[in-house]
Amino acid sequence: MGTPSRCTSISGSACLPSPGFQGPTSLPGPSSGNPRPREGADRPGAPDPLSLGPMLATFIPLFIAVSVAMIGMGIIAPIMPLYIRSFGAGGMAVGAVFAAFSLSRLLLGPVAGVLSDRVGRKRLIVWGLGAYAAVSVLYIVAQSLWQMGLFRLLHGVGSILVTPIAQAYVGDLTPVGREGRITNIFYASMFAGMALGPLLGGYLVESWSLEAPFYAMGILSLLALIGVARWVPDDRKAPRGGASRAAPNLRAAVRSPAVIGLIVYFATRGLWRQSFNSFWPLLADSHGHSESAIGLVLTGYLLGEGLCQIPFGYLADRFRRLPQIAVGALLSPIPMFFVPLVRDLAGVVALSAAMGVASALGRASVLAIRTEAGRSHGMGTLAGVQNSAFAAGQMLGPILAGTAFDLLGISAPMYLGAALGVAGGVLAVLLFSRELAPRPVAAGSP
Repeated sequence: MGTPSRCTSISGSACLPSPGFQGPTSLPGPSSGNPRPREGADRPGAPDPLSLGPMLATFIPLFIAVSVAMIGMGIIAPIMPLYIRSFGAGGMAVGAVFAAFSLSRLLLGPVAGVLSDRVGRKRLIVWGLGAYAAVSVLYIVAQSLWQMGLFRLLHGVGSILVTPIAQAYVGDLTPVGREGRITNIFYASMFAGMALGPLLGGYLVESWSLEAPFYAMGILSLLALIGVARWVPDDRKAPRGGASRAAPNLRAAVRSPAVIGLIVYFATRGLWRQSFNSFWPLLADSHGHSESAIGLVLTGYLLGEGLCQIPFGYLADRFRRLPQIAVGALLSPIPMFFVPLVRDLAGVVALSAAMGVASALGRASVLAIRTEAGRSHGMGTLAGVQNSAFAAGQMLGPILAGTAFDLLGISAPMYLGAALGVAGGVLAVLLFSRELAPRPVAAGSP
């Protein structure tokens, strides 16, 4: 009998021998509506991600530490625009200070990703959490807008050393065929932390002061740093998830249509999401909402996203990914059109949650594709590219939204962000369709 084969192309048509398989040479993915086989669970020697062992020994402390760090990040989200405005900033200045955070991520994302592929993930995550703790104090002592911009740059440096590198660490340990589920479990842990943050931030401002959330961010970042340093294993050896770590290959990666689609998708998400995050607090303030109400709306998005991330990750492993990406990418920015028209807080929370749910649907499949591609191009490299693209959108979004705010009024950032989000979603879907379209079955394939 012939050697058993396993389908590993992005369309599910090209097949490779399964013995000794070390990860796909092209991006895997299903080509029809039929359920995908549970490759990671059935492949001989592949670890079950739900079993006890070295994988969970890494996953659990990493998930907890990143969740704690994300709570700290989320705590300052509802008050940061108001804090910047306290320095006398106008709309464009608020956007520019927000953009400084993303500029660091844009410039350093691929560099940090490639570096983590070469020297290991853990040490970079620890450095990033240390930067989080330091910048929380610097925000409090800032005396001017230019200092706020400088400290936002440093905050971005810390961010690019934490989230994408942790994502790459998880990707190293993810078995073949479980990319959607495992990657999205990690994202759910991030969103759980970020969802709690805005609520706590609004409460701290109302109960204490505008500076209180920054103290909380610093304390939580230190706790996360201690957790990673103490309990996350050193990863400078080969990953233990059934695949060897690929050499970073940035040039080859950015020539792949699927990776280009990933770049457009995350740049678009960063643009409309940061437009919303930057100017919803100002719109809410004009409608008479409190800081807690501002945080509740941001939490609504993150809860919708976090609660759906895991089940949508399962769908990404079982069914065709292109329709899921298309529905999620096109629907997620549309509720922004209605945010300026709805003054009732419950209505805005519902719109925000709808954005989160739709966003989770598309991103679950995109993240599975990124993890599969990372086995060929370098897990850290692609995580860095993804976060750099997201940062490019985060940087451009507040600047465009701030310009619209100054020229057209307080509602304009929402309309502009929604329109650009839909346009970018269409482009991303077209790019993914070039790689995800069904292909003829190779001769001799079962």
